Amino acid sequence: MCYQKSLNQSKDNLTRYMDKPPIEEGIFEPYFLNDGFTHEKVYVIPMDEPKHWYPASWGLVPFYTEPEQFYKNRKYNTLNARDDKVFDSRIYSKPIREGRCLIFADGFFEPHHSGKASQPYFCYLEESENFEQRSIFTFAGIYNIDKEGNYSASLITVDANPLFEKVHNKAKRMPLVLDRKYEADWIEQGQSETVIKDIMNEGFTSKSFTAHPVINYRLKKNWDIKNSAEVIQPAEALDKELAL
Repeated sequence: MCYQKSLNQSKDNLTRYMDKPPIEEGIFEPYFLNDGFTHEKVYVIPMDEPKHWYPASWGLVPFYTEPEQFYKNRKYNTLNARDDKVFDSRIYSKPIREGRCLIFADGFFEPHHSGKASQPYFCYLEESENFEQRSIFTFAGIYNIDKEGNYSASLITVDANPLFEKVHNKAKRMPLVLDRKYEADWIEQGQSETVIKDIMNEGFTSKSFTAHPVINYRLKKNWDIKNSAEVIQPAEALDKELAL
């Protein structure tokens, strides 16, 4: 599961990452923490228009309903799509074949459980200058487009690697952070089901991640804290024995 992510970058950094500009000026707003349950914007490069990046609501809206109705209903959580179920899902089976995208990020938050308590860990690329100045990467995603032309997207999740088995120690899942060599293949038109599955199985980045415990912003009275650097600052670990 991955329900919170960060993207505290400039528009120019996103553009330079794959040499692709935004579809229009003024669409980008950086954030320290994007909580998926508020369905705020993520930024994607979609396979139907791979020359630009676009804003998208986090939480794929099925083709058979309207965004406002779907989010209000809360019957389904579509922030993440499991790799082992995506081809057989009524919601995801068409997008995984016809609507794949790259989702920009520079970090994400995963819960670590210690006894009956849990604590979020902030995860980012080890190559980053530090946790405040982070390298960009992309998640493998899928999307739909509504009748107004607006995008909505989900992250693909896979079985955790050894690091994320320790961090996300209950569900033992992780978002599929794509290796750079698979990014273009993920959004290429006409890929076979076999190729798509191979990318989901083998495409996690070869770069190393690191992680540290942070505050649980949901326990704070003022949720506006998510718009501040406080949410990524290292905090005292509840699990004193966790070694990453």
